[in-house]
Amino acid sequence: MPITDEIVLPAQILSQGIGFGKPIFLNSQNIFEENTYLKKDIDQEILKFKKAIKKSKKEILEIKKSFANDELKITFDILNTHLEILSDPVILSEVVNRIKKENKSIHKILKNLLDEYKNKIKDPFFKEKVTDISDVFKRVLKNIKPSNTDFLKRVEKKSIIISDEIIPSDIFDRDSSKISAFISVMTSYGSHAAIIARSKNIPFVSNIDIEKIKNINMQDMIVDAEKGKVIINPTKKTYEKYKRAPALIESSQTKEKIKLQKDVNIFVNISSLKELDDINDKKISGIGLLRTELLFFKKQIPSQKEQLDVYTKIAKKLKNRPFVIRLFDLGADKNFYNIIQSNKTCFFSTRGAALLLKNQKILKDQVIAILKASLFGNIYLLIPFVKDIDEIIEIKKIIKSLQEDLKIPTSTIKIGSMIETPVAALMVDEIVKEVDFLSIGTNDLSRYTFASNKISLKDFHPALQKLFVMILKAANDSKKPTFLCGEMIADKKIMEKLYSLGMKNFSVSLKNAQLF
Repeated sequence: MPITDEIVLPAQILSQGIGFGKPIFLNSQNIFEENTYLKKDIDQEILKFKKAIKKSKKEILEIKKSFANDELKITFDILNTHLEILSDPVILSEVVNRIKKENKSIHKILKNLLDEYKNKIKDPFFKEKVTDISDVFKRVLKNIKPSNTDFLKRVEKKSIIISDEIIPSDIFDRDSSKISAFISVMTSYGSHAAIIARSKNIPFVSNIDIEKIKNINMQDMIVDAEKGKVIINPTKKTYEKYKRAPALIESSQTKEKIKLQKDVNIFVNISSLKELDDINDKKISGIGLLRTELLFFKKQIPSQKEQLDVYTKIAKKLKNRPFVIRLFDLGADKNFYNIIQSNKTCFFSTRGAALLLKNQKILKDQVIAILKASLFGNIYLLIPFVKDIDEIIEIKKIIKSLQEDLKIPTSTIKIGSMIETPVAALMVDEIVKEVDFLSIGTNDLSRYTFASNKISLKDFHPALQKLFVMILKAANDSKKPTFLCGEMIADKKIMEKLYSLGMKNFSVSLKNAQLF
């Protein structure tokens, strides 16, 4: 195709801004394809793996030093997560055992292990954990055998990085002052890479079919992450038009703070103990969602004691601030502990409340741990993925029975229901009579309302708004508190709209709590 032909492609905006530069392709997937079969002896392969782990830890510690003045806490959270993965005895022993048993190279072992994680976990939020593991595995492999992708450390100024998926290390390991923009196929708005790009004001777009543009003779490119498009080989007229609009670029560099009304409460969603240190901020009213299934990255369901230790520690830290603990939201695309043995089981029957009732040992152990921890704080117990009011009634009976056995007063804990399925939203008038509070899960409610895996965090569709009105009316009429969990409320316009509908309790990630 002649280089004079200007091509304009639509794209999804992940980080606003406008970038000019030369395209550079990064094929980060190839690193797993090398050295498929073990050529050397097993002991040498294990030794290589351990040395690579040690070197990878050292690299991440050096990166942390270079980010010492970085104001975005998420940067250190991601790096600390990577260090935790590199020290995780479950993952490390699994790799070593597989090398011994399967007589395959580290490349092949890590690829197989990563594929297994990806197949088990499909939910966009939880997939970020898999992305972290993938990122760490790639670092380990590059430290075993440096690949040709290392040339990106020497990129020239005004480079636009194009890859199937941009991961945090693609940003950590580069001189960001030389990168004008990122383009990817599959990276999501809520991904760690997108968060870091936004913190560094690097334009970033996704949903570009890289295979279709690889054979184009590209000389120059403009990434317009304000209007959502990529311009390949822009004409002189187009180029000058963008160069005359510096104000547009500058306007994208700052994220407007959201001013809160006096009666609004900001809670945080957490999924690890390391996030506890960040909830001392006076503007944070408590924990609006503890994702218990993410607390224990191991093969088996955590014991009652393990759970009690964690819940009690958090409750004591919060003192009397509300602490919402969601029961294990397992099954379907969150099959962390392999409690679903058959793939033939209906997807929707093996999730949340329904699955817990089918696995009552898991349910009772967790409820006992939560009830005991409730003696140390203001705990709210949240029932996940409710599809039928009978699920709530059955779980309440179990909770009441365990309270009597433990001689724990019913007043020490509040019981709530997630409203994240259309049927729960439509039945909310009846559900609210059975619970002490409601919690709206915007991600799943959006996904199942629109029958789509693609969720725009910046859209507030009229159909979704109607469901919100129904939920809030039922809660307000019953004088029951409602929490709203989801990153869509980090958008000022949506936040204001939800407030006008009567929403007062918002629960966001720690990174988005900084916007308030």
